[in-house]
Amino acid sequence: MKLKKDYLIILPILIVVINMILVATGKMLVVDNLVYNHIGHNEIVTKILLFITNFGSVKYIVGICLLLLIFYKPKKELVPLYGVTIISTVINNIIKLIFRRPRPALMGSLVPAFEGTFSFPSGHAMATMTFYGFLIYIIYKKDINKILKIGLISLLSLLIFTVCFSRVYIYVHYFSDVITGCMISLLVLYGFIKGTKRRQNLK
Repeated sequence: MKLKKDYLIILPILIVVINMILVATGKMLVVDNLVYNHIGHNEIVTKILLFITNFGSVKYIVGICLLLLIFYKPKKELVPLYGVTIISTVINNIIKLIFRRPRPALMGSLVPAFEGTFSFPSGHAMATMTFYGFLIYIIYKKDINKILKIGLISLLSLLIFTVCFSRVYIYVHYFSDVITGCMISLLVLYGFIKGTKRRQNLK
């Protein structure tokens, strides 16, 4: 069973590799533009998503980190959480500089402040997936009320999905930017969780 679970990691690897090749050759734009053409916009939804998208920003994540430092115990559990988020950010910046993909020009961005920065992969998607994803792992391992655990995991999972969707919705990223960012972060999470388990078994 463990071997089968480890094989699942092949899927995100394939998605990342294929997307990188398609983005580098410009062939991914067909799919990206197709996705854009099927996204409808609503004024109320736009306002909601413009707020929720902030939960993937450096400012919001740093703020949550400070709150966790103040109120969360044991604090040693926060070390890998911060580590995985920092590494994810470094990887994101390196890949952005390699691909140097411009932001979507198909339609006007709803967040002008992001103009002039690179698009691939999505930094918000990567930070959201790694930070809140590792929080989900911490909660999953916690010995707390089952209903509370399911509620928190469901809420964080919804937040991850909504932030990622918002990046495409507000025209600051292509679909391929977001899905690739998510898959890279899944790989980083996988490595950190495996490493965390290994260190715990050695103690």
